[in-house]
Amino acid sequence: MPKRIPPIPPGGRFRAPGRGGRGRMGGFGLGPGGECVCPRCGARVPHQRGIPCYSVKCPKCGSPMVRAT
Repeated sequence: MPKRIPPIPPGGRFRAPGRGGRGRMGGFGLGPGGECVCPRCGARVPHQRGIPCYSVKCPKCGSPMVRAT
């Protein structure tokens, strides 16, 4: 028996089941605000819009930073 495909809801928006809604490239899209934090020494710097935290080097130890949530 073939698999039944549900009808498209009003407005034309349809999201396939089992697909996460995290945007392009699987990112979380935390927005322009917040801080980047160093996982090694704990240093914090303000997050800059359009620049991912993992591409910013820590000003104290040079380690790649991560986004503080």
